[in-house]
Order: sequence, then structure tokens, then C-alpha cells
Amino acid sequence: MTGDPRGGPRPAGYAVTNTGDAWAGAPGSVAVSGYVEGDVFAGLPGYRLTALPGDEPPAHELRLAELLDARHRVVPFEGRDAERRWLREWLAASAVAPDFAALLIHGPGGQGKTRLADRFAADARATDWAVLRAHRDPGPPEPGGRPGRGGRGDGLLVVVDYADRWPAGELRRLCTDPRLRRDRPVRVLVLARTQGYWWPALRQWLGTIGVRTGESALAPLAVGPATRERLFRTAAVRFADLVPHARLAAVTTPDLSDPAYETALAVQLAALVAVDASRDGGPVPSTLVDLHGYLLDREIAHWQQLREGGATSSPPDQLARAVFTATLTGAVPYEVGREILTGVGTGVEPVVEDLLADHGTCYPPREPAYVLAPLQPDRLGEAYLALAVPGHAWPAHPPRPWANRTAGALLRAEGMSPATATLVRANALTVLTEVATAWRHVATAVLLPALRAEPGLAIAAGGAVLARIVDLPDADVDLLAAIEPVLPDGRHVDFDVVACDITARLVAHRLPGCANDVERTQLHLGYGRRLANVGRREAALAELSRAVTAGEAALRAEASPATSALLARALHLRGHRLAALNRYPEALASVERAVELLTPLADAPDAGGEAHRGALAETLGNLGTRLSNVGRNSEAVVVARRAVDLFEAGPRSVAAELGLAGALTNLAVIEAQLGLGREALKTVRRAEGIWRRLSDDEPSVYLPELALALNTVGLRHADLGQVGAAVDATEASLSIYRDLVRVNAVAFELDLAAVLANLSGYLWQLGRRTEALGANSQAEEVFARWGGANPEAFSVHLRHVRENIARMNAQRGPADLRRWELGAHSFAS
Repeated sequence: MTGDPRGGPRPAGYAVTNTGDAWAGAPGSVAVSGYVEGDVFAGLPGYRLTALPGDEPPAHELRLAELLDARHRVVPFEGRDAERRWLREWLAASAVAPDFAALLIHGPGGQGKTRLADRFAADARATDWAVLRAHRDPGPPEPGGRPGRGGRGDGLLVVVDYADRWPAGELRRLCTDPRLRRDRPVRVLVLARTQGYWWPALRQWLGTIGVRTGESALAPLAVGPATRERLFRTAAVRFADLVPHARLAAVTTPDLSDPAYETALAVQLAALVAVDASRDGGPVPSTLVDLHGYLLDREIAHWQQLREGGATSSPPDQLARAVFTATLTGAVPYEVGREILTGVGTGVEPVVEDLLADHGTCYPPREPAYVLAPLQPDRLGEAYLALAVPGHAWPAHPPRPWANRTAGALLRAEGMSPATATLVRANALTVLTEVATAWRHVATAVLLPALRAEPGLAIAAGGAVLARIVDLPDADVDLLAAIEPVLPDGRHVDFDVVACDITARLVAHRLPGCANDVERTQLHLGYGRRLANVGRREAALAELSRAVTAGEAALRAEASPATSALLARALHLRGHRLAALNRYPEALASVERAVELLTPLADAPDAGGEAHRGALAETLGNLGTRLSNVGRNSEAVVVARRAVDLFEAGPRSVAAELGLAGALTNLAVIEAQLGLGREALKTVRRAEGIWRRLSDDEPSVYLPELALALNTVGLRHADLGQVGAAVDATEASLSIYRDLVRVNAVAFELDLAAVLANLSGYLWQLGRRTEALGANSQAEEVFARWGGANPEAFSVHLRHVRENIARMNAQRGPADLRRWELGAHSFAS
């Protein structure tokens, strides 16, 4: 917004204070009254950006287990000099604008990632960098927008912890958040336990939007017995100052040669238990599990003391279930907490209200109005959960009979509202998966049985969590086969990589014993589509070529409508993949063969013919595009019109509407290439109407198609000399594409660049020369980046944009005003 609320343009030097980002609860319509100095967003983000926390509670007020929580920074930071040095170098390293870089640091829990990030954040602030912390839980921005914007400074550092638990879409949204301004250097420090599937996919995507990336495994701090003993003594001295009646002289260093003590947290845990045991000279546990058990016993004693003192009233077993539940759900708003405890069967009101209050007394939440704060540090909470589940081999820590039932109820989200159920299922699945990677009995007793009983649960926490599930030793092919049908059928950025992996493993398992050519064709078809979704163009083409070979064999073995339709599908999809590699003549031949197979099937007068007409219409749309690719536009228009006729003659359905709108959009492009400007405009306006109606109901699904149609509308207006109308339609398309790029640059950035190039030509014709040059320069930046990765595919586009820029700078006008069609020549073909 650029106007002053008092009327007229904003005068130079005018300043507005106490304003920030404006948020509308849902997309669709946004009304803002008054002046906003900031951004206007439709829909709340799935994360929060906050300033670094203020002062922590005094260490002497902390419980025994809290002394290990990295957030309290009780033990002095030690070591990591090399890591701090290269982090400072990464912070200061500049590149050609936009100066934006992301770095992943990964390592096991307790390795010291959070402490290192905290110290690095302090180093950055000391050099006048603004620092923000990103939280996975959603919520409105803080009042005034100042913490969310990060203040001023030489640059902006954003710290993202537990990144492997974030939905992939939210990580992408964060990296394109308007609050991460590009007018100063931006650094995003990403912390995770694993780099799994999620990071390579995110790294590839960040590269397409110009973000420099790097990754580093955080080496163990306690690399040998001597280092571990030094860290142990440093921690013991600090803990002895805080644990009442501790006797430092009585603390003995245990045998730290076990590899389990490689992490800083494990050494500090041993030191804390040894210091506490020194008070009465009791025995010190010798294993990591027993060390956790020692602290958990102290937690239970803490509950009992509070109850005996009248501070709480809940029976110990009820409180134990609440602590178990909180470990799986994490902190939630009060009303959500009531719903959760009621759903897992801990009681009814007022029992639930009392239990929430008592749990909050034992574990005060860090945020107001929240309940069910989990045990910290994470590893302690995970040990509590694992030892509560029956099936482990530690008799000193008897399991809880209700543990499996409680975990199952949370995974099923029994009796909870849809919003609460979505949150609880995702959080419980995430934590259980984390625990199951270290405690096998949790996988076999709780997690995997729940997934076998309800495979749809597998996608509840996103692709990164599912990737860890399928990597568990006991995740067999039967489980993968049960999960396969619930995976998104089409492209889905969050699940594409793990879906491709699941399909690859199932295909490898099924193919050797597959003697049926029909089944073999279906296997190759499914895997080829998955490979295409993850951008493996050559591998996708190879797999779909195998599908064609198997389909031909199936047709030879038994010529039937079913085998003909199956082979046609394989040929149709192979045509798309050949075109994606610019092999247009071969693509045309493949699709022509598909049409030959489908035509007699669709012409049949019975119900079977009706079933095949939709497939024929879709394949004819593909054929029209391929004919246009090779310059045979007079034939292409006949085929494209036939596709439209078939969709219009068929039964009304959403699928038919989608097919008709796509066929109309491509037909308009071909008509325009034949000089039929008015017919082309009328045709694409029909498509625009369909896409508008569909996108009003499901914007996240259909807005990309509306944006493509609007670009075509702009082109058709420009063909008729209606340049003002062309600008209006193209700017509407551009606005949608900018939003889409923030979500998925890989899918939409090239289309954005093409629309910018089109808009540049229109603006130049209207005499808006500076804006025209700026739009073309933005397009050049995108094509240059993609051309570096694939010169063969994008060098032509880059050359045309640069020729236009050169002519603009020479004041001679663009060489080519309207080149960028997104229908028959879509970048996504």
C-alpha cells in the first residue's frame, strides 16, 4: 500500500510508526483499512518468526533435569572454535545480489547444535546483524511486527531448529517470506538431526531461486576419553554449584570410553547424575539408559513432592499419562489440551482441568495460554516415552500398561475435532518416528502396527517423517504396499521424493516375480510418473519406454480394449517426457500411435466407448501440442478442436471441466499462431471463466491454470492491438505467479519469467520504458540461472531476452514483443 490515509500521495520523508504486517485469516478477499507499513498476507503462515528469547530463569531455580536443557545454557560453552570460525566466514561471505545463503548443520540429538547456534547468533548480533528464530508452530506475528521483521543491522540471520520436522512447503515459504528482505544480506542457519530426503529436495529448490547452499555434519564434541573427561569435569564443577549438598570431591569420573558418550549431552548427563549421587554417596548408573532412568526417577519424585505439599492433586499415574501425552503432542493451546486429554481417556471434567493445571505446575509452559509442555531436553522425554512402552530389555524401568493404548489413541486422534486431530496426529507421528529410530521396540510395538492398521496415517506428518519411517529396519514391503495407495497420486513437492523411493522399492520387489505384461506395464508407468515428478527427466523417459515395451508385449499376447488403452497411456506419457527433453519429432510419433489405439475404442457405441472418450480427448490435446511443437499448426488446430468437442460432448464432471479448460487454453494458442486473433481471444476467455470458477473453490489446486490462461488472454489482446487490456491481464497473471513461486519456484519460476518478458513488451509500447526494462531484466536473471543448469533447454530463451534488453538500452524497442506462450509451448510440458 502506498497511499497516505489522510489523502493524496505520501510526501517525501513521511514516516509511519507502530505498523507492521497485516494478516487476513484466509485467502480470497482481503480488506485493509488505513495505512500499513509492511506487507499484506492472505492466510496465516505455518510458522512464526520471533526475536531471540530474553533472560532465562536463574539456574538455581531449575529442576535437576532442566540443568541439561540447552536453552538454559547452564554449562559454559566450550570448544567449537573451528566451527565458530567458519560460521563467521559464512556470515561475512558476500556474493552477487541477492546475497542470500542457507547452511544446514546436522547431527544426532545432544551433539550440541542448539548451543552452537546460540553462540553463533550472539556472535552475529555483536557484529550488528539482526537475528530471528523460526518456530514450526503457526501463529500470528508479534504485535507491531518488529520482532518478525528483524530490526535493522548489517544483515539478517534466521535460525531454524528441528528443520527435518518441518513440512517441506513451510520451509520453502520461510525462505521466500517477504520479511526476509533482499536489500541486505540474509543467512538462514538450518539445524536438523538428519539430512535425509528433505534436504536434497530443499537444496535443489533453493538453488533455483538463487540461494547459495551448504551443509556440514557437526562432529562429536567428545571425540575421545581425554576430551570427555575434561568436559565431564567442567560440567560437574558447574552442577556442583547448583545441586544442594553436592560434594564435588566425592564425584568420580565414570568410564567414558563407551561410544554412547560421543555427544556433549551424554557427557553432561553423566556429570549431572554423578554430582547428584554424591550427596548421599549412592551408586552411579553405568549405562546411558540407566542415567536417563535416574533422572526420570527424580522427575517422578518431583511430582510426588508437589502433591504431598498440596501444590497438585492428581494421582501419580494420571500425571504420568499426561507427561507421556505431552511428550508426543508438544505444547498446545489450553482448549486443545483439554480435548487431547479427554480423547486419550485420562478423565472427564473437572478431572482434565485439574490435570492440566497440575501438569503446568510440574512443567510450566514457556508461552502463556499453552499447556502440556514436554519434558526437556528432548532426549530425556524420548527416553521416558521409550521406557514406558512395553517390550524393552531394561527391567529396572518397568513399562506402563497404558502406554501403547495412549500412543494409539493419539495417533487415531480419538474424539478430537478435525483441526486438533490434524495437529495431534502429525506431532505424535513425528515424535514416535524419532524415538523408533533409536528404540526398535517402539517401532515394532506401537508405530508400525498403527500404520498397518491405518496406512493413511503415514502421510499425516509430511514427507520428511515418512522418509524416516520407510527407512526403519522393520518397515517391510508389505507396509510399503499398504502405504502406496495413500500417497498423493499426482505431483506433491513434499512427498515426491519419498513417494519415488517407495515406488522404486516396490517395483524392484515386484518385477522379478512378475510374469504378466499388463502388470509389468503398470509398474513401469507408475514409477515413470514418480521419476518425472522429482525432475529425473532421463530416468523417467527410460522407465516409460520400458512401459511402452511391456505394453506392446501385452497387446501382442492379448489384443483387447484394456491392453490397447494401457499401451496408449504409456505412449501418451512417454510423449510428454520426450518433449520435456526437446525431442519433439519422437514425442509426436509416440502420441500419434496412442491416438491410433484409442480412436476405435472411443468410437464404440456402447458404454465402453464412453469410458475411453475422455482418454482420447486428453491424448488429442497432447497431440495438438506436439503438432504445434514441430510447426504443423494447420493440423494442430483441427486436432485441438476435436479434443474440445469431445470434452464438451461428454458427461459433465470436474474431470471433464478440467480437460475442457486445458484444451481451450491450448487451442487458443494454436489459433493465434494461425492468425485467428479474435477467435483465439474468445476461446481463451472461455477457459479463463472455467479456471476462475474452479480456483474460487480450490485456489491451491487451480490458480496455476488461471495464471496460465490469463497470460494467454494478455497475448491475445496484444495480437489485436489492445495493449492496455493486455497489461491488465498479464499483471493479474504475474501477481498469481509471484505467489506461486514463493511456494514452489521449481514448478513456476520459468513461467513467471515468461510472463515478465511479455509484460515488458506491452509496457514498452505504452511508453513505460523504465518499467519495461526492469521486467525484462528480472526475466533475464531467471533464465540465466536455469540456463546455467541446462544450457540446451534454456539458452534460446535467454538469448531472446538479452536481445530485447540490448535493443531497449539502445532505445530501439524490443526485438520480439510477444514470444512467450505458456500453452502449446509450456515449460512444464
